[in-house]
Order: sequence, then structure tokens, then C-alpha cells
Amino acid sequence: MRLRQTGILFITALCFSLIIFGVWRWSYASALNQLERQGSASLSLASDRLVSLLERYRILPVALARDNIFITALEQGVIGNALPERLQSLADMTGAQHILLADIDGKIIAGSLRLEGEDAAPESVANRPDFVRAMNGALGFYHAQQQENTPRGFMFASPVRNARGEILGALIINSDLEALELHWRGDPEIIFFSDQNNVIFVANRDSLILRVLGNPEPDRISALYTSRYTGSQLQKLPDPQETVEFGRTFWNLSDIAGVQSIGLLIDQPLPVIGMDAHILLDMAPVAALAKFRAILAAVLLALLALLLWSLQMRRKALAEQLAIRKDANARLEQRVLQRTAELSNANLSLQQAQHDLVQAGKLAALGEMSAGISHELNQPLSAIQSFSENAALLLERGEISRTKDNLGRIAVLTGRMSRIIKNLRSFARKEGEIATDVSLCQVVDDTLEIARTNIAKAGVTVNWQRPEQDIVVRGGPVRLQQVLLNLVSNAVDAMEGMIKKTIDIETRLENGTVLLVVHDSGPGLETPEKIFDPFYTTKSVNHPQGMGLGLSISYGIVQSFGGNITGKNHPQGGAVFTVRLDAAPLEKAQV
Repeated sequence: MRLRQTGILFITALCFSLIIFGVWRWSYASALNQLERQGSASLSLASDRLVSLLERYRILPVALARDNIFITALEQGVIGNALPERLQSLADMTGAQHILLADIDGKIIAGSLRLEGEDAAPESVANRPDFVRAMNGALGFYHAQQQENTPRGFMFASPVRNARGEILGALIINSDLEALELHWRGDPEIIFFSDQNNVIFVANRDSLILRVLGNPEPDRISALYTSRYTGSQLQKLPDPQETVEFGRTFWNLSDIAGVQSIGLLIDQPLPVIGMDAHILLDMAPVAALAKFRAILAAVLLALLALLLWSLQMRRKALAEQLAIRKDANARLEQRVLQRTAELSNANLSLQQAQHDLVQAGKLAALGEMSAGISHELNQPLSAIQSFSENAALLLERGEISRTKDNLGRIAVLTGRMSRIIKNLRSFARKEGEIATDVSLCQVVDDTLEIARTNIAKAGVTVNWQRPEQDIVVRGGPVRLQQVLLNLVSNAVDAMEGMIKKTIDIETRLENGTVLLVVHDSGPGLETPEKIFDPFYTTKSVNHPQGMGLGLSISYGIVQSFGGNITGKNHPQGGAVFTVRLDAAPLEKAQV
């Protein structure tokens, strides 16, 4: 795992390094392209400015060469004072440095300025390229510095012709290049112009003027520039550290401008003036921009790496938490399953205990009523015995009609005993949990039949207001008998010692439910809110039914049917119990 993590970190660092390098290289190339476009535009602007400034001096000698004063002077060889003054006046008007008139042999016969010493104009221009070209009938141009301390000039020479078209000489105009250089001296870029001999003749940096580029032949340089730049000492420019990248040429500016930086070199030929234009652009902004973008990319990647690391740590923490939670959930589910099984077993045990308790209550009730039941059965048995003996005697006597009458009475008594035993057997058996549709009137009749002996023995009068139409409810017939038997037995016990002993039983329909109301004339309930609590009783300790479970069991039975049971004191005296059950269709009644 550790080796895998190290490999992932190494691959991530390598990818980030490649991305940062790619951003740097793309930024460098993009900024370089933009710098090259800007530099080319600046160089074109400077070149156009130089060419346009020289253009007016280019046309000037052509126009002035047609002046008759120059033609006459060359034909007659008469110079006078008027000619120099005329040349000086033209120089002042046009801004030219010098205007010279040379004969066909190249001898200067007149000039706008005749000074002695270093500032004096040359006596002959016979070997100068501009004059040679003019003598061939074309406009010639040339650049030179007459003396070491004199301004550098650019000369245009135009042939002077007579009326017959014969060339008599040349008119030469010398423009001051140093005055022209003032137009771009403030430019931040290094701009310079070199001639065909690699000599920098025009530049916006003084340190570059009259420096030689490259390594031309020494003899050729000496032969050309000794005659062109009289008194000047040409110095070779130190070889710049030249490199080629991205298809472009770069120079080390420390050798040229004293700047510790790299410059982009852009060239542009200017054949119209016989020179090449050059511009050197400082690459420091390009490098700074590329570095800034690379650093920014590195910072963003670092933030991304930090974010990914944070997400990984968070994911790891969440995974650990999920694992812990999953394990806890598994343990909890196991405990829930175990607890559910225990609760299910306990519930089953409680249900079984409840069933056993209900059954025990019924058996206890039967035990309490056993004396009355015995009496109920003994009376018919005694009567049956008497009627049987009488029937035998009557049969011996031949009294058939009276014998049939005794046998009929025996059948009636036998049916009564059978009905009593059937009710007792139904009451004593265990009943399932599923609720069915039960005839409530039949339940009341059967319950009163079972408790008739105890009711009669206690001297209680039961007023059962049986409805004309049967009422069907949801429940169990045996368990409903037990509930009603508990209510009737409690009422009988409560009225012990009372003068008036009555129990009123009625049924009512209310909003789709059936109400079974049992009202006694006893003393009422001492604490109605506690009557359904287990083991709560107002009977004496030695009383056979004094455990206080009857109403609690009845409450649970009614609840299992989806109904409820309430008990309270009646305003006219006595206690009243109301059992509320769901109604069912009459045709589904279970008898």
C-alpha cells in the first residue's frame, strides 16, 4: 500500500510538472507571438517614418535640376555670387544640410555652404555611388559622414540636362540623418538601420551608430569606409550571443544596451534606401508573463491537489465512519432481531397467559356458580325421577294418556338440562382470537341463563330490554359472555345488603356502533378511574372473587374486538358500564 501511494504521488507530481511546463511554454510562445506582432508593427512604422522623411529629399533634386540657373552655370562655367546664394536659399527652405552642384567630372563648382576646415564640403564626388548613378541618367542615393564630428547625411543626386538632353553635371542634396533620428529617440525598442556592408548608420541608440555587424572582409571594409567616412574610426560591434528558438533569433542585450536580458531580433529589408531595418525587443516582459502564468498554474494545481487530498481524507473519514456505522447497524440489527424474537416469545407467553387467565376466570366463575348449577340440574333430575316412576305405575294401570303426559314432561325437563349443560360447556371452552359476527341478543340470553340461579338467589331483578330485531356485532360469543357475566356478577355482588336490587340491560345503535349498557342500583363506583387496573378491587380479601382481575380481563377482551368499555356512576345512583362494539350485518350472526 505504501509503495502504491508513493507511485501515485510520483505520477501526480510528474503530471503536474508537465502541466506547469506546458503552461509556461504556451504562455511564452503566445506572448512571443504578440511581442513579434507589436515589434513588426513598430519596425514598419519606424521604417515608413524614415523612408517618408527621406522621400521629400528624393524628389527635390529631380525638381531643382530643371532650374536654368544650374544649367547655365554648367554650360558656361560661370559661377558668380548668385549661385551659392541660390543654393543656400533652397537649403534653408527645404531643410537640407547641403545642396551641391557638380560638373560632369564630379568637381564641386558650387555649394550652399562653403566652410573651411572640417566642415568644408568635398571638392570632388567623382567616385561616389550617387554621382556615378546620376551620370548614368538615374537618381542616385548614398549615405556618408563627411568628417568624424560632422552630422551623418543621406545624399540624393539627380543629373542636370540641357535642352538637348545631354548630362552636364549633377545636383546633390544632403539630408541630416541625425535630425531625422530625433523622431524615434524616445522609443523603448532598440531600432537601427544597417547598409549592405553591415554598418549601422541610423539608430535610436548612440552606442550602435557606425558599428559593424558580423565579420565582413577587413580589406573590403577598409577600402569602402576609408573613402566614405573620412576621419571616422569604425568599430566592430561585439558579437552578440545569438540563439535561435521557436524559429526566431534572439540576442543578449547586455552586449548592446547594457541590459541583462534577451532581445528578440526582427529584420525588414528597405531596398528603396539600400538599407535593412532592425528592431530588438526586450524579452523580459515575455519571460515574466510566462513565469507568472506558470506560477499561477502551479498555485492552482497545488490548490487542486490540496482539494483532492482534502476530499480523499474526507472520503477516507466517511468510509471509516460508514464502516463503523455499518458495523454498529449490523450489531444493532442483530440485537433488534434478538430482542424482537425475545419480545415475540414474551408476547406469545403473555397472550398464552392472558388466555389462561381468561380461562381461569371463566372456570372460577363456573366454580362460584356450581352450587346454583347443581340446584338447577337436581330439580329437573328429581322431577324426571318422579315422572319416570309415575309413568311406570300409570303404564301398569293402563293409563296411556297420563303416561304420555308424564313422558312429555320428562322430555321438557331433559331439554332444559341439555340447554343448561350446553351453555356451561360453551362458556367453559377456549375460544380462538379471530373475531366473528355474533348475535348480541343471544349472548345476553345465554349469559342470563348461566347466571339465573345466582341472580335469583341474591334476589336481584334483571330488566333485559330485548330489541325486536336482532343486533349483530363483531366479537367472540364465549368471550362476550364472559365480559357480560363479569359485569352482572359484579353488579350482583355490589348490591349485597341493598333493599332495591335491579339490573337494567339494554342495547343501542349509535353512529354505526352498538352500545351494550349494564346499569345496577348499587352504591356506585368509589374510584371510576381505577376500576380497570389489574388487582384493583373493593371486595374483601377473603371474598372468592376478590383478586380484581375480572374488569381488567374484560377490558382486554373488548379491546381485542376493536371496541372499548367504560364505567362510571349514574346520575340517579348505581354504576353503569357501557360496552361499545362494531356492528355487523344481521344475516352474518353467529348463534
